[in-house]
Amino acid sequence: MINEANYKDIVLILRDISDQASKKILEIHNSDFKINFKDDSSPLTKADIESNQIICSRLSREFPRIPVISEENKNKRLDVDTYFLIDPLDGTKEFIARNGEFTVNIALIIKNKPKLGVIQIPVKFTQYFSDGIFSYKYKKSIKKISSLRQNNKIIMTVSRSHLDAKLETLINKSKNLEIIKAGSSLKFCLISEGKADIYIRNGKTMGWDIAAGIAILKTAGGNVCRLNLKEIELNKKTFINDSFVCFRKNFNHEKLKSILKQFKKNNK
Repeated sequence: MINEANYKDIVLILRDISDQASKKILEIHNSDFKINFKDDSSPLTKADIESNQIICSRLSREFPRIPVISEENKNKRLDVDTYFLIDPLDGTKEFIARNGEFTVNIALIIKNKPKLGVIQIPVKFTQYFSDGIFSYKYKKSIKKISSLRQNNKIIMTVSRSHLDAKLETLINKSKNLEIIKAGSSLKFCLISEGKADIYIRNGKTMGWDIAAGIAILKTAGGNVCRLNLKEIELNKKTFINDSFVCFRKNFNHEKLKSILKQFKKNNK
């Protein structure tokens, strides 16, 4: 049975599953792998498939009563309160480019809200995770992380492979804005550990792309909202997300509204 009292035990299992999948991904990463394409023309590799098999198999064995929804499975919307939402290889384009900016994402969703999350960066042997109360980073040792940072200059993190023209216009018009490009769910990690202030995503994303990141960022003190600053929802009629904005703890609300106002103006 899932409850807050055993969140820490569940996270330990999720971290172990993520680590197992990451080792398989690295094994394939260091070989000559074939690239295929899905119906939507997005790339698919052996690493996506084998990581998915490892994660789904382990989750089903460890938590047989909890459904698993994955990017690589043909899932329909589930009318359930509790389920795992996973992206076995987030950033396949980054994996193919061998730039190291790809991750394994596992989240536990309860009543449409990400409660627990693990993001692992295979090439850096690094994990970010939330136990439902706090957020942590593991690299040789575990340390608690916070999205709080003190800096006059605003740091925006943006997608390395999916930077749209409207966001580029905002960046070019903004004087006091530093940019960090990052692949996959690393944008959530950067904000969660206080290395960036804000991330705006205007293009198409799916629930499995952001669920683990939401769990980690929220317990690190940050937030994720739709562009109208209302709460983002998962598991609606489809798994397609609304456009959203992520921001750190205590990010100036007037600055946030000003940035979003300028961004929306560019969209007209």
